[in-house]
Amino acid sequence: MNLFPIVIRELRVAARRKKTYSARFWTAVAAGLVGAGILITLSFVPFIPGMGWAIFQGMAVACFLHCLGLASHTADCVSEEKREGTLGLLFLTDLSGWDVALGKLCANGLKSFYAVLGTFPVVAIVLVLGGVSAGQFGKMALALLNIFFFTHVAGLLASVWCRAADRAHAATILLLVVFLAGPPLLSIPVSHGYFYPLAPLISGLSPADAFAQAMNPAGGRHFWNSLLLGHLTGWGLLTLASRRLPFCWQDKAGPTRLRWRERFRQWTYGPPEFRRNLRRRLAGVNPFWWLVSRNRLTPIIVWVTLLLLAALWVVGGFIMGRGDCLVYFSLGILVNNMLLVCGVISEASRHLEEQRLSGALEFALCATPLPPSEFIAGQWLALRRLFLRPFIFVVVTDLALALLGLCLSDSREKADSAFFILVAMVLFLVEMPAAAWVGMWRAMAMRKTKSNAAIGETISLLFFLPCAFQGILIMPLAWVYRDRPTPFVLTGPFLVALWIVLTCGLAAGFSWHGREQLLTRFRQLAVVQSGEPLGTLALLGRWFGRVVRRVSR
Repeated sequence: MNLFPIVIRELRVAARRKKTYSARFWTAVAAGLVGAGILITLSFVPFIPGMGWAIFQGMAVACFLHCLGLASHTADCVSEEKREGTLGLLFLTDLSGWDVALGKLCANGLKSFYAVLGTFPVVAIVLVLGGVSAGQFGKMALALLNIFFFTHVAGLLASVWCRAADRAHAATILLLVVFLAGPPLLSIPVSHGYFYPLAPLISGLSPADAFAQAMNPAGGRHFWNSLLLGHLTGWGLLTLASRRLPFCWQDKAGPTRLRWRERFRQWTYGPPEFRRNLRRRLAGVNPFWWLVSRNRLTPIIVWVTLLLLAALWVVGGFIMGRGDCLVYFSLGILVNNMLLVCGVISEASRHLEEQRLSGALEFALCATPLPPSEFIAGQWLALRRLFLRPFIFVVVTDLALALLGLCLSDSREKADSAFFILVAMVLFLVEMPAAAWVGMWRAMAMRKTKSNAAIGETISLLFFLPCAFQGILIMPLAWVYRDRPTPFVLTGPFLVALWIVLTCGLAAGFSWHGREQLLTRFRQLAVVQSGEPLGTLALLGRWFGRVVRRVSR
């Protein structure tokens, strides 16, 4: 008799899944590249006392943020089944809430567990630099594993209590903020009062306290107590989720709980007269344009965000004075540009992804006389209606910030900052159309059936892939010339020029390829493929297995 049948079944299914092995392989590759980059970089820098501990702290913080980001793997695991109506089928058997909760936790946390383990060898590089003992590294590893467990349990609990995917992710973020930052903040006034001995116990309820204790060079006095209390907090949340699971799948009647949601939805899409006018004005030009432009809250969010950022940069620049205001404004220009590009990526891929995964896009292509070009043209009209004026506003704001920074700054680095601003503007003009084409292409061509997966793939292709290519090209040269005079190819101007060329080249290449795929294979891409396609590693594994069987015969 199996103690936890769902756990065993989910682990067996995950053992046959391509993503389980590909995640472990690519995490190890990325960790190896990061470790090689750190070692090559250190070969150009003279040794400084305390360098090993400083690098250890920076890498530990990066792993901490990585563990927080992995909470999204369980944030929608139960709520998705509630929306599909399949969660209640599990409780028609003799399964308990513990069985389902542990099964969901293991099924959705195995791949991310491999990702966390892949980062530990990179962190262990600092052991050869000195300043970090094996005990300190072991404490940091235990603290990170504890945070990994807690974040996944928080995502599971949020998924149990919520039904919509966006609300589950928001609830996960709220739980992480409350339980990671709440107990340490509450312990501060307690430590100055009469009950000061209880302060370590209160702060220990947060898994982040054990991480902070491990980050202390002198060694945390209450590390093991904090680790135990933080782990028990995670098990407490898991117990709450398991007790709630058998009852969360039932639909509850009661219009009083939906009144504020219905009012918000009506306000989002406008009154009936507004909806009729919008449909008459947009659907006559392009029906898909009207379909993706009905929500009037999205333009408000875009404008409010841009205006608040512009006010923040201007006020902050005057507060800083003439010191580093030019660097501050340069950072503001970069943030504004990246934020608007990410907004274009989100809007370009989100609607096509939703319509494709639900099957509505395939049905519309089969049941209506609309050609594929109408869908692409409607998406472009929606993007132009939503982002053309914000694009002009951002360009004008960037130029105003650049001129204001040049006028207020009295530093000698005006030329470098002006060059940086010019580069940011050029990349912004190149990446804006590329974000639209690549976002639409990835929304149609992605293999994943997870919500918002196309957004992450597009951001990786446009922002992270150029940096990875540059690192692959530069690392061998840096290793060859580590004991020689620095050549021109490793100087700052050449590296910046190479990064600009790679970014613009990859953006133009992906944009052209995405446009060709959308114009020529739109109907084929609209069909949702059933099953999980085999990847390169799986095909190589099958080929190797056939070779071994033939040789053994």
